[in-house]
Amino acid sequence: MKYDLELFAALNEEYRNKRLVRKPPTYSAAVLKQRGRSRVKGLAARFGIAGKRLLEIGCGRGETCYAFATQHGCSVVGVDITEYPQWKAHQSPTLSLVRQDLSQEPVALAPSQFDFAYSNAVWEHVRHPFAMLKAVHALLKPGGTFYIVANLHRGPKASHRYREVFFPWPHLLFTDEVFERYYASIGKAPARAAWVNRLSIADYFLYFDLVGFERAEITYSTTPIDEQFYQRFSDILERYPRYDLERDFLHAVLIKR
Repeated sequence: MKYDLELFAALNEEYRNKRLVRKPPTYSAAVLKQRGRSRVKGLAARFGIAGKRLLEIGCGRGETCYAFATQHGCSVVGVDITEYPQWKAHQSPTLSLVRQDLSQEPVALAPSQFDFAYSNAVWEHVRHPFAMLKAVHALLKPGGTFYIVANLHRGPKASHRYREVFFPWPHLLFTDEVFERYYASIGKAPARAAWVNRLSIADYFLYFDLVGFERAEITYSTTPIDEQFYQRFSDILERYPRYDLERDFLHAVLIKR
């Protein structure tokens, strides 16, 4: 089978009315604020974080950190490789937002100071994920908890292009060049599958163990395999374990030994 622009475009038309992600998330200020509150409410109920010292890796505009600090009395540090204009409004004695790449730059934070660390849909974009895990482990107190949610590379949604690309596993079936040609063909700037590191479930488990984290709880967000699609493109998809192909997000509760 020829995995070219013609096939890419045909699959997208075929899936236009049965899109993999029917309602992609939006990012208005109001939506982000509400999303941060809702997310933190769930985390607080699950982990008992009130009054603790927290670290968020990949804090974005800071809405989750702000909710941690204002709703639950936490002392919070958020780090991101990008500094956002919204940070100025959030900074306070109990909330510090810092531009920092924990995986590459000398860490400006004191070790063993955090009770709880959190990261949501960030690790798949980290170019040095093992180094980042080591840094988080060093920043946690002994017995501290790290809750990480990561988009898995082999999952059907991992291309991050589901606003314009509607069928599953496009990043496993097509090259970056075909992606770029497709975007150009629909009048958009050429784009590839959004950069996602290629860590599998097994890779994450190995990294957790090597760093010294105890795997306290592991769950997944999944999308059932489209069997007809799988059979049509089994020449490529059969190269991967089926359990990888149906798992979108890894949710891991890790304890610093």
